[in-house]
Amino acid sequence: MEERILEFIGDLRRAELRISTAEALDALAASAEVGLTDRETFKATLAATLVKEARDHETFERIFNLYFLDLEALGEGLKKALGPEDPRVQDQLDRLMDEDDLDLDELTELLMRGQGSEMEMAIRSGSQHAGLERLMYFLQVGFFSRRISDQFDWSAIERDIEKIMQLLEARGLDPGQLARIRNYLELRLEAFRRMIRQHVQRELERRAYRAGEKLTREVLADKPLFALTPDEVAQMKNVVTKLARRIKDALALRQRQEQRGRIDTRRTTRKSLSYDGVPMEIFLKRRHREKPKLITICDVSDSVRNASRFMLQLVWSLQECFSRVRSYVFVSEIAEVTQAFATYPVERAIEWALKGAPVDYHCRSDFGYAFSRFADSELESLDRKTTILLLGDARNNYNDPQAWALRLIRERVKGIIWLNPEGQWGWGIGDSVMPLYAPACDIVRECRTIGQLGEVVDNLVHQWWRRGR
Repeated sequence: MEERILEFIGDLRRAELRISTAEALDALAASAEVGLTDRETFKATLAATLVKEARDHETFERIFNLYFLDLEALGEGLKKALGPEDPRVQDQLDRLMDEDDLDLDELTELLMRGQGSEMEMAIRSGSQHAGLERLMYFLQVGFFSRRISDQFDWSAIERDIEKIMQLLEARGLDPGQLARIRNYLELRLEAFRRMIRQHVQRELERRAYRAGEKLTREVLADKPLFALTPDEVAQMKNVVTKLARRIKDALALRQRQEQRGRIDTRRTTRKSLSYDGVPMEIFLKRRHREKPKLITICDVSDSVRNASRFMLQLVWSLQECFSRVRSYVFVSEIAEVTQAFATYPVERAIEWALKGAPVDYHCRSDFGYAFSRFADSELESLDRKTTILLLGDARNNYNDPQAWALRLIRERVKGIIWLNPEGQWGWGIGDSVMPLYAPACDIVRECRTIGQLGEVVDNLVHQWWRRGR
């Protein structure tokens, strides 16, 4: 069971739950104390030692059910799964086991005494050498069920049953009673075989879930944002949420390391001179960095709306990493949507920004007009601690690009990062004015997939704001 719990913890980690080695050891120790008799107590014990945030409970529940669904059948429930209870037959078998020193196979004893939990553990033990790591398809269930069955000596069990029947017959039981006991044992033996197959089926379901979730993440992360279907957009929201958590957790770890400080070699060496060069006192140097300010400006025209959706979600999921986040959307007119995120839940706020902001969503894109309006109204509020994260395809519909406005904005801020959801092959072709805007930007990146978006934002959080002007 310890191995099973460690596998479970491994899947929780792959599902983006932060679990330290100490917490894993606590889970093992606590589960050993409470045991497996009561499934809810066992689950609560693991949750108490492994789950630190309320948002992780849903993931914990889902993966727990994949690993430990069989625990619902332990105890009385599993006894019923083994076949109909017959108290009179069970009483006769118990007396026989107590009165006679029978040399029986371990599994035979489990069948006779009805210890369901031990039977489940026996199946798990038998499956360790069955090669279940190669289990991938439903058609393999029968094959691996037979491999686990081969770990047990069925002929010894059948001999034990015959020995038991002979002893009971010698005690004078009539043929009707003997037939009843034989049927009882054979039903339980057949139920044990079914338990083996059910175990393999649950293993397949668990592995399929893990592989399917990984495949979904990989496929969606590399799929162009403009090509996502409505169902994939819904799935992508979870991918973005996990991406934000990974970035934020990595940053939190780095910040804790900086708070502890690094060894100041010069001061430590100088102080050690009074101890004959032995560093008896360690001096640390700490650097205090103020969190940066961030402004996002998103093109919300139809061609790039999905990219804007996920950038808004990602940035607002990471707003703890910044001292202030302000967001603007535009097609031709530009409008601030920051207040929506302070008023509504993030999902509703994003939908409002993409559909309900005071801009004309059906007009043709005009980047030059939007930038000039932004410069006129917001230039005085910009400072050297502010980074502008701009998302758009720079398709200006042959309007005046007014590149001077972007250059003017750049003079007031730390930097401008432009993410373009269009492939680089299209920059400067047709109505694209990307080459006119690029000189005013510090970083220009193609951002056609969520993987590229996450890479840029991760760089922004961990590297860009850590360096000086």
